[in-house]
Amino acid sequence: MIHVCFSLYDKTGLFSKFTGTAILSLCENTISEVTIHIFHDATLSDENRNKIVSIVERYNKIIKFYDVEKLCPDRVEMIKKLLGNVVKMRFTIAAFYRFFMPHILPKEIEKIIYLDSDIIVNLDINELWQIELGDKILGVVTTHSQKLNPPKNDDLYDFNSGVLLMNMQVFRDEEETLNKGIKFMSESTEYAGMDQQILNYCFNKNTVHLPVKFNRLVKWDRRQKIMHIEGKIYHFNHHSSTKGLGSDMSDPFNRLWLSYFIRTPWFSAESIGRLYTQFQQIRKESNNCTLNVSAAMSNKARAFFFEPKKANEMKKVFSIRDNEEIILAKNEESIEKLLKAMKKSAGKKVFFIITGSFLLQDSVTQNFLGKKFPLKRLTDAGFVKDKDFFKGWDFLSDKTGTPFNSYPLIQVL
Repeated sequence: MIHVCFSLYDKTGLFSKFTGTAILSLCENTISEVTIHIFHDATLSDENRNKIVSIVERYNKIIKFYDVEKLCPDRVEMIKKLLGNVVKMRFTIAAFYRFFMPHILPKEIEKIIYLDSDIIVNLDINELWQIELGDKILGVVTTHSQKLNPPKNDDLYDFNSGVLLMNMQVFRDEEETLNKGIKFMSESTEYAGMDQQILNYCFNKNTVHLPVKFNRLVKWDRRQKIMHIEGKIYHFNHHSSTKGLGSDMSDPFNRLWLSYFIRTPWFSAESIGRLYTQFQQIRKESNNCTLNVSAAMSNKARAFFFEPKKANEMKKVFSIRDNEEIILAKNEESIEKLLKAMKKSAGKKVFFIITGSFLLQDSVTQNFLGKKFPLKRLTDAGFVKDKDFFKGWDFLSDKTGTPFNSYPLIQVL
């Protein structure tokens, strides 16, 4: 019997579909007997629970649910207390539920595969299950095997925790080590307390390195222009939305995910209706943006604020004429120059603010000198957004490295 575990936190009710799609892909490609263990809390609705059950029963697999808040209330509170920023982060507390496996899973389970929900298992999971761990705690895919450039502190970034082959016989004896890792992160000012960093801190020297096919980050296949599908476990990294999962069907990885999703109970007339409503909203926002620009530009000139290294590109994108004002975003003093120019040209010019709105590693940011651009300084000075100035990055496109984020369209399905 193969044992596989997922953690699920679903405050909005929109996330269970990802877990369900991952489970369907697992069941579709695996002939062996499988028991799927779902670690969840009160956010899992009866409707979504029943949909997950229907998938598993369709493939004659076994499923078991564990309400972590009821089974390990003290440990859940400990995580919330020591790592209180977790609930404010893009990583929910469910990421830490796997820490409670020794206290929840039956002791006869000697080994288990942990999978994140933003995954497609495009192979027989038995391939991973058959790998022997010996006396090692985890089987992992390392950062280096992805051909990444990890941060300097390799001890905290050596492997991605979205796919883990876990030796429960050893893991059950490591509670003290795990608690030390949690305490370290709670006292750290440098790290965000991610579950992945804790696991790396505790166990990165006690692992078996797995072939990259068992946790292939989709963003790196895309970045390396590998655009064909193989027998791998594909990890979409949802929260890296611009490089994760989207609705662009020209992308083979998006098509792969959708090919499994449409076989789940979440794909229905209602989901298509929600998608249509979302497109209507996008169209409305686009029309409003066009009208705002038209109204703001009435009898006014344009001016621009962007980084020197992007000057040539921005001149092409916005068709900037030689007589139009440009303020280069070089340093903190540049903001003062911008405010001075805006005050001097008040009512005569509209300023387009374009700083850092390009692809930075795997996310789109609007940063200036490593921080979010301080639009509040403009509004505090009396200037009005969409009248005196526009966020110029809203007008950029794929051609400038700022792809349309279609992940919200997948969320509403």
